[in-house]
Amino acid sequence: MKLLAIDWGEKRLGLAISQDEKWAFPWKVLEITGLTKAIEAISEIIEAEKIETLVIGLPIGLNGKDTEQTSRIREIVADLRNVLEVPVETVDERLTSEAAEKLNLESGKTKGPTDAVAAAQILETFLQQKNS
Repeated sequence: MKLLAIDWGEKRLGLAISQDEKWAFPWKVLEITGLTKAIEAISEIIEAEKIETLVIGLPIGLNGKDTEQTSRIREIVADLRNVLEVPVETVDERLTSEAAEKLNLESGKTKGPTDAVAAAQILETFLQQKNS
């Protein structure tokens, strides 16, 4: 099953992909120019890449409670579920951006596709939960 994960930010979408349900790979970063265009781009990617499940990171607060951003992402997920023909799953993304930045630093990168690496962390979490 081919999966696509998204780290949904204010300005960018980090994307990661898994083709075998075992490994998640950072894929690319999309600049956001509005929700409608973002959903159109995701829909095109799902069709072109034959994605079977979409996974969205849910930014739950460190205290385990929903934040303003959590509510916004939940609304986006509801919109995606109404438009897309594939299942849309969510996974707790606490600390994925920090983990992605740490991975970039450890690999010697001071800048880089942190958003895509965060999406890969989201997808890894989803796969671990699914396979446990």
